[in-house]
Amino acid sequence: MNPDVNCKTGMFPTPCDWLLRQNKSLSFKNTLPVLDQLVGGLHPGQVIELCGPSGIGKSKVCWHLAGDCLNAGKKVVVVSSRKILGSDLKNLPNSNDLKICYVSSVYDLLVTLSALDSMQVNLLIIDGIQSLLQAVLGAAHFKGHALLHQVKCAIGTAAVKSLVVYTNGLVSVGDGNHGPALGRSWEIVPSVRIMMLSQPGGGRVLWRNREVTARMVVRDKGVEMTWSRTE
Repeated sequence: MNPDVNCKTGMFPTPCDWLLRQNKSLSFKNTLPVLDQLVGGLHPGQVIELCGPSGIGKSKVCWHLAGDCLNAGKKVVVVSSRKILGSDLKNLPNSNDLKICYVSSVYDLLVTLSALDSMQVNLLIIDGIQSLLQAVLGAAHFKGHALLHQVKCAIGTAAVKSLVVYTNGLVSVGDGNHGPALGRSWEIVPSVRIMMLSQPGGGRVLWRNREVTARMVVRDKGVEMTWSRTE
């Protein structure tokens, strides 16, 4: 079992927010009602970023949501930059509605997201997006920011008909602080960013000005979430 994790949300307006107000009937039931309330509902049009250090449980939350979605008879696509282990899949129902796509570059990601335009997808998960994008954002890649913009647009297009959840890592931002690996130029992408930090003893999680905080425990059989006090 992982240490307790505190989750704190940061809310960002996105072009798809109108869909949240008009199409709430497209949501699926899930077994994490606290997460549902944290993000304002799991609906098509919602782009959720799970941000935290390696091993904190970001992928575990993704697979938990995938299981809920598959149990509801919905279609799930997982795009991953790493090999998916059998332990990730063991709690999922056997279903033809799960598609897994492996990508090794931002170009693979763009091709995959483009292919999804012609598919019915209720939940799109992108695991490890920062490793793909950071590879093209260095000084040696003069087209890096143009590619970043293309990925932003592709995710926005996917979110018109799907709930999109992706994972993002943490990097040092100086003075002992950490921030999302994909920084300010990426902030317009998520409608909700959930910061996941290990807090033994219930330490305070600082992220932007959002007051809502929840406590999460990652177990072999899934994820449990409860409310923490409101800051």
